[in-house]
Amino acid sequence: MGLTLTDAKRRILSLLDEEPRHGYALAKDLGKQGPTVYEHLQELEEAGYVESREDGRRKVYSLTERGELTLQAERAGE
Repeated sequence: MGLTLTDAKRRILSLLDEEPRHGYALAKDLGKQGPTVYEHLQELEEAGYVESREDGRRKVYSLTERGELTLQAERAGE
């Protein structure tokens, strides 16, 4: 079974479409608690929608091609 893209996960993808961000910045932008956002990010990364890279002590997340294509498809269907 694939990952269900909830509204929260879609919002994360949309924010990452604007620019790469670290988890704390995403949590702040979403008005959510860090652990909740990091859980979503882990699921999105495992499913191939986002990727992370180390930036000092933080991980910076960005969209993968799959994440970009998924957003494009959802926007086309709106």
